[in-house]
Amino acid sequence: MVVLGGRIYHGEVAGAGCTGCHGSDGDGSPMGPKLKAHQWLWSDGSYAGIQQTITQGVANPKQYRSPMPAVGGAQLSKDQLSALAAYVWSLSHGAPAAQ
Repeated sequence: MVVLGGRIYHGEVAGAGCTGCHGSDGDGSPMGPKLKAHQWLWSDGSYAGIQQTITQGVANPKQYRSPMPAVGGAQLSKDQLSALAAYVWSLSHGAPAAQ
């Protein structure tokens, strides 16, 4: 699941691509926060919280200039959404990034 999530995150599957705002390794950018940090702006950092943030998006960011559209503007299946959330969770918990 994490491997699929990494492929989605990097834009290889489903037309998604999170790297433009969150960086290729989840280190963040002026457009979006770090995903490796243990400071979460929109959830408690749990798998369920990350999945909810991805699903709903962030219409009014607290610290960044661009909103995040729901599901990052992509059309993901339920399984793809779950995989993406698992990948982001793995980044934030120090697991090796699967690509």
